[in-house]
Amino acid sequence: MSTLSWPADGPMEIHSHSTVSDGTYEPERMAELMAEKGVAHWALTDHDTTGGLERARVACARVGVSFISGIEISAQSEGKSIHVLGYGFDPEEPNLASYAEKMEVARHERMAEMVERVRGLGLEVTLDDVMAQSIQGNVGRPHLARALHARGLVDTPQEAFDRWLRADGPGYVPMAYLSVDDALELIAGAGGMVILAHPGRYTTMVDHLDRWREAGLFALEVRHPSHDLATERRLVDVAQKHDLSMSASNDWHGSLPDDIERLGRVNFSPAWRDAFFERLSQTAWAESQGWR
Repeated sequence: MSTLSWPADGPMEIHSHSTVSDGTYEPERMAELMAEKGVAHWALTDHDTTGGLERARVACARVGVSFISGIEISAQSEGKSIHVLGYGFDPEEPNLASYAEKMEVARHERMAEMVERVRGLGLEVTLDDVMAQSIQGNVGRPHLARALHARGLVDTPQEAFDRWLRADGPGYVPMAYLSVDDALELIAGAGGMVILAHPGRYTTMVDHLDRWREAGLFALEVRHPSHDLATERRLVDVAQKHDLSMSASNDWHGSLPDDIERLGRVNFSPAWRDAFFERLSQTAWAESQGWR
């Protein structure tokens, strides 16, 4: 059983992805990297899956990093994509486990259709090529982009997004995602807490924030690599207006040249940290790890 002192200190990485979704490193290696870079508290938040959490937890116990259960749920509001970060939930809660299983099947079916679309554009790539880019089989657009790059059809994976895989691109296939309200209910039902990921990308969220807060939304991820300073300041104002806490992240995938050096350097203010761990102490995960 783990122990955690309150208030918790040390660098935090609470938004990250492994090979179980669209990251570059396996959970075990990520735990080692966190330890090497002095990260004290780490949450693995793979897309729509809890498949890497137990591996990460065991690895963290071995290297001395405090581990927090996490997931990034793909949701939608008014037809627009919204990503919901869940923390501190019970990964084995039946409804959450069922959701993760269904999403893996849905992602595979969607990818088969996307492969057919890009093949119809004259691009010689197969579903096997895509699956080879995903160790766990939980496939998304990044894996198709990497497969196209591996085939020499684009100079970079980003080029594949820009030309064919963006949301309005000829190779894109939409998915039927949960509403944000349903995602909040799912995480709450598993005993977790919720933060809205990279909210600077969303144009329609403000009208819903009060309702989402009442449904369990805890914070906005105001500090994110995709947010410039003006966006961050605007989001701080929004969070304060709607009585929401704030968080920060690297949204770490391990695919950029300086990603490893960025580990442990997230500027997580003391007030944000204290609020995060205070809320985390009320979760199912905290109880299971003996943190209460």
